[in-house]
Amino acid sequence: MNRIKRLALLPLAGLLVASGYASAESLTQIRLVDPLDEPEFYCLDLAGWGDHLRLDDPLQAHTCKARRAGDQMFAFKEGKIVVGDTGRCLEVAGSGSPPLPGAAVIARECKDNPLQAFTLEDNGRIVSTGSDLCLAAGEDSADASGPSHVWRVLTAQKCDAVSAELTTWQVGL
Repeated sequence: MNRIKRLALLPLAGLLVASGYASAESLTQIRLVDPLDEPEFYCLDLAGWGDHLRLDDPLQAHTCKARRAGDQMFAFKEGKIVVGDTGRCLEVAGSGSPPLPGAAVIARECKDNPLQAFTLEDNGRIVSTGSDLCLAAGEDSADASGPSHVWRVLTAQKCDAVSAELTTWQVGL
């Protein structure tokens, strides 16, 4: 069974609607397994919140929020990571495929683009399909604008060059 088909076995799959948007029930946080320096863990996160989302900014790893905050809700659909109800998908920034190490991760309109293809591997790494790049939280953290929140950059890095503590994710909390 190939890796993309394994995605369909996740509890998230099958709950997604055909429109390209994710249903509220299928949305979940994607969290680093290792809490690093944040006891509340780090989750994939869109910059901003509520009506102040900055959809064109790169994504980040940010303190996980206890409530189902829209800026931290994602779903896997057909090999893509759908960004909440925005109609956007995660994409590794780049001029072509394969992407380069250090590229930002952005949210763009979902389309047939190899830079939007991701595979969740059995070891918890989220890999840009067709490359050796994993979604990786940065090594440094800084205070965020919210109370007791911290953040780290989120980039695509060579899987074998970055510590597993920065690249191992848990989907569905």
